[in-house]
Amino acid sequence: MQSSIVRVSLHQIEEFLNRASIQYELRNPRHLEDLKPANFLNKIEHGFYHVSSGYNGSLNGINNSVIITEKWLDTENVEILVEQAQLTHYKVLSLFEENIPHEIHPTAIIDKNAIIGKNVNIGAYSVIGDCVIEDNVNIQKHVILESKVIIKQGSFIDSNSCLGQKGLVWIWDKDGKRINQPQLGGVIIEEDVHLSTDVTIVRGSLSEYTRVGRGSVLAHGTKIGHGANIGKEVHMANNVSLAGNTKIGDRCYLGSGSVIPSNITLPRNTIVGASAMVTKNYQEEYCTLVGVPAKILYKENYNKKGRGTPTPFKD
Repeated sequence: MQSSIVRVSLHQIEEFLNRASIQYELRNPRHLEDLKPANFLNKIEHGFYHVSSGYNGSLNGINNSVIITEKWLDTENVEILVEQAQLTHYKVLSLFEENIPHEIHPTAIIDKNAIIGKNVNIGAYSVIGDCVIEDNVNIQKHVILESKVIIKQGSFIDSNSCLGQKGLVWIWDKDGKRINQPQLGGVIIEEDVHLSTDVTIVRGSLSEYTRVGRGSVLAHGTKIGHGANIGKEVHMANNVSLAGNTKIGDRCYLGSGSVIPSNITLPRNTIVGASAMVTKNYQEEYCTLVGVPAKILYKENYNKKGRGTPTPFKD
């Protein structure tokens, strides 16, 4: 299955801004084709950049390009003046996304009872059990979905991720023998979720489902225990570990390598710093937690921009 990066013209960018009702002004307009997405880490010619108000770096080496900006830069490039440069840049970048055809690869193994929606992609060597996969779902190579997994519309699952595997729950009997509890629940991935590579989501243990809320993103290597309930628009960075029956509120951000033990609850809009371990429940929203064990670094985190973390959206 082949994919290609779309090349975009200045005219197409202007059309997008008009369709999206984004107010803008244009300086140095001219005919530019074959624009490519770009940032200041690797300056290229014919790039499409953005400059936010706090940027103090050099613009040298940027030629024949388009720059989204919040103030005029007095360069010879095409400059597009908008109110929020980064946000506008992110929106326009959708024009450059890879065109990935949706197909079921012939090497994929699919259970005869699986329900597959319309416009679904299933990559090479994936294994699909007795699942429900709704419309417009994109499953990449070497993904394993066990039975009782539901993937709702528009979700994306990257390579080598595994969903619906059995967790481990047990107790000792009077003779010191380990007695395992059967793992009989399922997994629900709600709409527009993004799961990166090597994500594992264990099934619920009995009647419950492990659930990932609408619009959430789980980065590479993240592991989710049985019965965890992840809210909407949550972001988990690389290698986050969630134990069983945790509850993560809407729009939380969990930093790389953070650990949430079993039965812990985090309220909406909590930020957990990288490598932190949260060992108790919290009730107050908009707190930033750091350290081992994690403690409140500051409250009302929507007023502060942490290093490498997003600023929470204030309702």
